[in-house]
Amino acid sequence: MKLIIIIQLLILNIISVSYAEETIEFQNNSLLHQVKVIVISHNPSSYREFEENFTNEKYDDNNSIKINNNCIITNSTACEKFDFDHKLDTFNEYKKILQEQNDLIIVDHVEWVQDSSVTANIKIKGGYDYSNEIFEQELEINDLDILSTGSISEYEGTVSVIKKKFFKIHINVFERKRMKPSGFFATEILTAHNIIINQNIKLNKITYIDRDNLGFIISIKKVDNN
Repeated sequence: MKLIIIIQLLILNIISVSYAEETIEFQNNSLLHQVKVIVISHNPSSYREFEENFTNEKYDDNNSIKINNNCIITNSTACEKFDFDHKLDTFNEYKKILQEQNDLIIVDHVEWVQDSSVTANIKIKGGYDYSNEIFEQELEINDLDILSTGSISEYEGTVSVIKKKFFKIHINVFERKRMKPSGFFATEILTAHNIIINQNIKLNKITYIDRDNLGFIISIKKVDNN
């Protein structure tokens, strides 16, 4: 219930005017849009219930790019400094509000500017870090394909936005959770589950998507680059 109230407050306060996608489509004279995404987890536990026949899903980096917030995507592999970044609204204040909630975890917060004709897979990564436990062999890895380069985080994946008739967001996140097999001396096992979301997003309106243990707060706005 607390999560629902927080999201409602965010939606009411971040933006005062919303338009139907069809109206914006007709009026839109700009090719640049700002995308803002906050990823939250409302399950603080790094464990999943034991399933004897659990099947891991293999990690795929999807040619992701790691960005500095409010850069501009110039192609599928690069995000450069945006000259008008100081004019952009951000989710920074709302991220602070969410960070004050004890039962929520900020997984990641990404913001960028893109041309409607360019698409890139933006890296999202966060949550519990298993790296030390893996290094110390306190956590068993039965399938190396669930790992990535760098730190081994609880959540890792990509988010991208494409523009056709509507804006569509594509989210591909791998959730890594530990699982404790039966038996007193059994070693905990790291597992991976893939979460995929494809959803239309209305321009100039805040969208909240909830899936499994994750929540996504998303905004796409036209950029005035004059």
